[in-house]
Amino acid sequence: MNSKIKENAQADWTDMIIKSWTWAKLTDEEKNRFGDEINKSITQKEVIKGTYRQRWEILNALYSMFLEGLGYKPIGWRE
Repeated sequence: MNSKIKENAQADWTDMIIKSWTWAKLTDEEKNRFGDEINKSITQKEVIKGTYRQRWEILNALYSMFLEGLGYKPIGWRE
């Protein structure tokens, strides 16, 4: 990951996350809400910055917090 272009981190991360099982369990409204928040210019300028790896880790942390707010549990969530 270190040699990748940092400006591509968010697009690469998004490509990965939309294939995840947790993303499949979200409602369309939740998906849109998360996408809207991540794509706000203030989030991109103030929060998502650094190297490719740092940006990837920030995006993972934001998604984890979002899922936690939805009551995510590793086993049996939304089955």
